[in-house]
Amino acid sequence: MFSVEQLGLLALFANTFLAASILPLPSEPSILLAAALLNPYSVFAVAVVGGVLGALTNYYIGLKGLHSFLAKRSPEKERKAQRIFDRYGSLVLIVAPWIPFVGDPLMIVAGALKMDFRKFLALITISRILKTAALVFLSISLFP
Repeated sequence: MFSVEQLGLLALFANTFLAASILPLPSEPSILLAAALLNPYSVFAVAVVGGVLGALTNYYIGLKGLHSFLAKRSPEKERKAQRIFDRYGSLVLIVAPWIPFVGDPLMIVAGALKMDFRKFLALITISRILKTAALVFLSISLFP
């Protein structure tokens, strides 16, 4: 039988994975709530893994050209993401999780541009660690 914490962490993983990949869901509220109610270290680890795996899914979608078959596809957002990527380069992936509506298409663009996988993985992992750490810290500061 699953404990409440295990179910909460599973739901958090699902939310952070889907929010970082194919569904336009916000992950911030679930991370804040989970960190207030559950073990913050577990929340941090689960949210980072979910976010990174979601970003990898978008990278793969871009790499394989699958974005034209997905319901989430937004050519307008993809063009905007391409312009941002062109202007700021791959380091934009560090802040991508904080950019509403365009952050996820940036991962697709990185895949479509065949960005070096190791570089992509490093940048997106750093970005997810920074964002999740900030959210968990905010939560435990607000709800001690």
